[in-house]
Amino acid sequence: MKHLPTGRMRRHEDHADIVYTRILPAAPTDAWDQAMSPPPFGDEEATVLTTDRPEHATVRIGDGGPVMDVYLRERDDGATDMQLVLHDVDAAMLGERGPRGDYLLDRLVARMADEVEPAWDSYYPAGRAYYETLAASDEE
Repeated sequence: MKHLPTGRMRRHEDHADIVYTRILPAAPTDAWDQAMSPPPFGDEEATVLTTDRPEHATVRIGDGGPVMDVYLRERDDGATDMQLVLHDVDAAMLGERGPRGDYLLDRLVARMADEVEPAWDSYYPAGRAYYETLAASDEE
């Protein structure tokens, strides 16, 4: 099953970020525990750099790889809004890196809902064109 890409580009004067959002079916502390329990997001290459539990964490993907901020906020219905911001995205690498954020978050949601986790090949290379187009776009 292919999954639709959801990231959006947020441009700044000197760089661009990709922002992903999901609604997690748990309170923020439970969502935090699921997302940040070693390894973060279930990704062996992820390392937590800073935390302000259960509202914010900064995570690095890989050795010297991209840094992302993770924000959690409680919703009125008791669920959690999660926003993942991948910083300083190189437009030339967006087609390669963009689908990974969707994949990490969808795996987390599936794990929390006790559903089958999606496979990477459902995201890449299928989502690559979306993120390449996003990088080429002049829209905010």
